[in-house]
Amino acid sequence: MIGQADRDPAIPGPLGGPYAEGERPGAILVLCLGNAIRRDDAVALRVADALDAAPEPGAVVRRSAGSGLYLLDDMEGFDRVVVVDAVRTGAFPPGAVHSVPLEAIRAPGGPSPHAIGLPSALALARDAGAPVPARIHVVAVEVLEMESIGEGLTPAVEAAVPAAVEAVRRAARALAGGAG
Repeated sequence: MIGQADRDPAIPGPLGGPYAEGERPGAILVLCLGNAIRRDDAVALRVADALDAAPEPGAVVRRSAGSGLYLLDDMEGFDRVVVVDAVRTGAFPPGAVHSVPLEAIRAPGGPSPHAIGLPSALALARDAGAPVPARIHVVAVEVLEMESIGEGLTPAVEAAVPAAVEAVRRAARALAGGAG
């Protein structure tokens, strides 16, 4: 965080206070979801590490282990978001990278507000009149192992990290340029 002396009180941050270091009005949020000790579930965290090492201009990278409605807090103050996550559809091999606008994802509701997917959470928030990002793009990596406790990605998922990083960069640039 920047120090109090470095804050510009005339520019509010996403939560109504000053912007954190690296954040700025109009920035695109890259929200990387995962759990570092659930093997391949950490793939988005590895993408975040790569983006931190070589930042994408105009993007703010955040990590979260949240899900469902809790993701709305992570997105607050951003109008354009790239969400990076692990997925296991069974229709594609581990390491396949999907890059789609959120609207292309059909996800069922969950058994409770704590166990719903991002599309359902956003729909609930929008219906309640809560502010939600106008444009969201999802980059998801097909994974193999998410149930066991342990660190390290499986080989196919590890090999997909550079492709996922490039997919995030393309999505962020498209959101920044207004193209879909």
